[in-house]
Amino acid sequence: MAFKDKLPVSYLLFTNRGRINRRSYWTVSIFIWTSFYILFTLLTYTISYSATWFIYPLLFWALIATATKRLQDSDRSIYWLYSVLIPVFGPIVLIYFLGFKKGNVSSNRYGNVPGSASDYFKNGNAQEIPHLKTEERIINDITQLNPVLVSKVAIPATIEELQNLIKNSEIPISIGGGRFSMGGQTASSNSLHIDMRKLNAILDFSIENRTITVQAGTRWCDIQQYIDQYNLSIKIMQTYANFTVGGSLSVNVHGRYIGMGAVILSVKSLKVILANGELIKTSPTENPELFYASIGCYNAAMVIATAEFELEENILVKRIQKKMKREEYKKYFFENIRENEKVIFHNGDIYPPHYKNIRAVSWMKTDEKPTVKTKLMPLAAAYPIERYFISAFSRSKFGKWRREYIIDPLLYLSKKVHWRNYEAGYDVAELEPESRKDSSYILQEYFIPAIKFDEFSTQMSEIFIRYNVNVLNVSIRHAKADPGSLLAWAKEEVFAFVIWHKQGTIAAEKNKVAVWTRELIDAAIALNGSYYLPYQAHATNEQFHKAYPNAQKLFEIKKQLDPEFKFRNVIWDTYYK
Repeated sequence: MAFKDKLPVSYLLFTNRGRINRRSYWTVSIFIWTSFYILFTLLTYTISYSATWFIYPLLFWALIATATKRLQDSDRSIYWLYSVLIPVFGPIVLIYFLGFKKGNVSSNRYGNVPGSASDYFKNGNAQEIPHLKTEERIINDITQLNPVLVSKVAIPATIEELQNLIKNSEIPISIGGGRFSMGGQTASSNSLHIDMRKLNAILDFSIENRTITVQAGTRWCDIQQYIDQYNLSIKIMQTYANFTVGGSLSVNVHGRYIGMGAVILSVKSLKVILANGELIKTSPTENPELFYASIGCYNAAMVIATAEFELEENILVKRIQKKMKREEYKKYFFENIRENEKVIFHNGDIYPPHYKNIRAVSWMKTDEKPTVKTKLMPLAAAYPIERYFISAFSRSKFGKWRREYIIDPLLYLSKKVHWRNYEAGYDVAELEPESRKDSSYILQEYFIPAIKFDEFSTQMSEIFIRYNVNVLNVSIRHAKADPGSLLAWAKEEVFAFVIWHKQGTIAAEKNKVAVWTRELIDAAIALNGSYYLPYQAHATNEQFHKAYPNAQKLFEIKKQLDPEFKFRNVIWDTYYK
């Protein structure tokens, strides 16, 4: 823990390290002078005037320390304090820099922007077991609901090292990146767990061709920071930028992009490692059977080592929104959004607990000036307001009513113009609760043929109400058909229903969730839809194969390339037979 977190007042008053903004400077200055006045008066009347002399060094120390940090916020050194010695002009300039000058909007040589984080939220390393002296570790995901005991953890730093680990391992292997999946997809009991996050190099980049090649442990935010200077943007990714490329490809993610779909649509080529350690290049035209058995296939038969994918121009986008009845949404989308080339991002939020209204939110190309100072999303050190409202929305129906009729209308009053990279750069830290000990926030997702939107949304609402599910939000996304992944979740044009709900952590609560989840899966399958696999593995074996009819083809490839069942995780431990 940093010194400023352990002793925040001491950090403000007595060190010259770091930066503070104008508000903090004015607040701490008032505190310093008020404290000095109280101490001065108290010592004068209780002891003597001479007893006050010892507080002067403390006063000057605190004033110099806070002034130094304020100057450093605008990338000026402590030597600027000497400007006070210049008659008249010097003190005026110094007062301006200390009390009124805005700080740098990004990191400088003295540190990060005050109140900001230095990096995106990361899941911690594998958990050690205090009473054991073995190499065994516990691997868990973001929900903290799926602890898995693995035999040991390896963290390769090169592709060659990764190849050797896979080739020479005598025990099963599980693969992990950011570990933001929510059902044990990154671990298997008693396996060698390979943490991919050190494999994060950018291998090739072409401005002319708008392509980039990276190692699988690279995060989307790392790529954004690299390509933003060239005014380029990632073509398809999630809303949140914490995830690794390898993990995102393994689950075949999608975002809020209109005219797009699964990330596989933006991938030009991969290099994958087979169970024997062999490194093979694959693409839609070169070894295509491996390409379509890797993306979206959860490391079933191979491990993604590197990826080359397409980029787009980083443009300005303006937010527009409209609230409507749920039954009006499909018509609105097809008439106003689906073929609109100006729309870059779009989602619709269905409001619980009655699921009758939707707020459609789009981000459209614009030439207007941005309403934010930076092209990339600034990272906050903490998200107390978001944490409070998430908790409030989940505690009662009144909390959900407040969101729909008070909070959201206020939030959508303001005009927003962002850069594309900014709007694709959210940090999952804003969704993290204070604790996941007694309850956790979980995602589920269902993919429904676009023409069947009304049928599924009606059935979904009925199931949620009947089981009293504590849903915080249902976000609607759109995706084109998948070109051929063996575990394609979009066999045709679909709407994705992204469900965010709160559940207890005890076994009984998990079982309750499993019951209504299987009902939702049945409802999706009946409409020729599917469900998403990165979440809790509640589906029966029959449901899995109905939702993913090409799974058997994947299993045949796995038997051929991985005959000893080396690559494992909870999905394949559950459904691979």
